[in-house]
Amino acid sequence: MPRSRNPDTARRLLEVAARILAEEGESAVTARRLGAEVGASTMAVYTHFGGMDELLLQVWRDGFVRFGAALAEPPFSDDPMADFAQQGWAYRRFALENRHLYRVMFGDGLVTFRFDDPADQLVAWGTFESLLTRLRRAAELERLQLDDVELAGQVVWSTVHGHMTIELTGYFEALAQDPVPIYEECLRRLALAFGDRPDALARSLARARRRTRRALSRR
Repeated sequence: MPRSRNPDTARRLLEVAARILAEEGESAVTARRLGAEVGASTMAVYTHFGGMDELLLQVWRDGFVRFGAALAEPPFSDDPMADFAQQGWAYRRFALENRHLYRVMFGDGLVTFRFDDPADQLVAWGTFESLLTRLRRAAELERLQLDDVELAGQVVWSTVHGHMTIELTGYFEALAQDPVPIYEECLRRLALAFGDRPDALARSLARARRRTRRALSRR
């Protein structure tokens, strides 16, 4: 008789797999080790995911679904640059709260088949489109001047992802530097480079900070 699936076991398998992938690489992720770490048998991987390949792919899929939800959570308002900055803070919070998963999602060569399926491409692209939506709205409301919104989005993502890659190594902590003002300066410089006005931007960044603190206090 087939074993029944347990959602909690499935979730724990994904979390442990993400940690091992990030810390040791794909070769270290085995059904035997995963089962041992979650207190289940080796068959747990096959019961819940059908095999190791599907489990590894599900780690990646799960990461982007959760990432997309985090980026979409900050609401839209009449201040598009505050909305842009608040999404930036949501990006940082997701990376900090899901360190292993974030490394797997953007790691080089951890899941080489991740872009084979158009559905998976769509999931990943959706997180980028979430950023483009906010940039387009800022341009429409004349806060930014963007000739190529997708190119602007790539520049924004490269900047924030670069910062988070550095922050997650513990670099700023090792130098006793506060990464928060550094990250906000990244957001500020991006907005200024794309044409926002310094005085209006300062007000928007302050609004984004207040909204982010309120959102965190309600969690």
